[in-house]
Amino acid sequence: MFNLFNKKNENLALIEEMRTRQERWFVFLEKLEARMEEMNTAAVPELQKVFRQDTDPYKRAHIHMLSGLLGQINQMRNKANEVKEENIVCFMQEAEASLPSIISSAGSEYRRKLYTFRMACLDRHNVFEDKINHAISLLQGAAGEQDLESAYQEELAAFERIRDKFSCKQCGGNITIPRMFFIDTYITCPFCQSQNTFSPSTGARMVLHQARSLAEQRTAHLLRSYEASNPKNPDLYRHYLRCMFDEWNKIVPDMVVENEKFYERLINEYNINHHP
Repeated sequence: MFNLFNKKNENLALIEEMRTRQERWFVFLEKLEARMEEMNTAAVPELQKVFRQDTDPYKRAHIHMLSGLLGQINQMRNKANEVKEENIVCFMQEAEASLPSIISSAGSEYRRKLYTFRMACLDRHNVFEDKINHAISLLQGAAGEQDLESAYQEELAAFERIRDKFSCKQCGGNITIPRMFFIDTYITCPFCQSQNTFSPSTGARMVLHQARSLAEQRTAHLLRSYEASNPKNPDLYRHYLRCMFDEWNKIVPDMVVENEKFYERLINEYNINHHP
């Protein structure tokens, strides 16, 4: 592919090629990082402004803007991965495959230089990944992380105050709502068996919308443990995912069936891409 490894007198070209590839790789990542920093510097104040001014309880304008910005960040990440694969990984594979043909007196020296090249390029990519993760954290935290746990506990307390204060529209008998619901639900009168519609408050409906985010907040320490592992430990991620869904199911037990199907899909996809 690179025609650098066929003859002894061409082996010096390998060293020069490593030097120039490493230099181009570093410059490429620096440009991506500069673009990312420029974007974040302009975006964070705008995200905060949109969040404050968005009167929609679901903050959809803010979410839409955040999703677009995260999409741009991920495009940069994908581009860096593509360039790394094409210009670093493939180059390394051909170089290493060609080393046995290099005479023994020089072979060890070329291997050392290849190792140094590989580690320098991969370490630089790790620095880039750290900056990517930092940029994502800045964007996600631009409006400040919502205290979803307190909001959830407030809704539970509010529900406890009203759960015994409903009357049947047919016979006037007292109805106790058995548990917190998040969508309109039919409740059977224990006296006349007629169906009464229970409509949850806006706050209770928001619990359903924010349930996954709350579950993720509760299990964030497990995700951080996975992200801090080096190399990444797939078992830690599987543990996080299972615990996150368990919390999600506790918050909205009516969604267990749907959530478990979602969990199975996510864990199967992860297992395919991360063999034990």
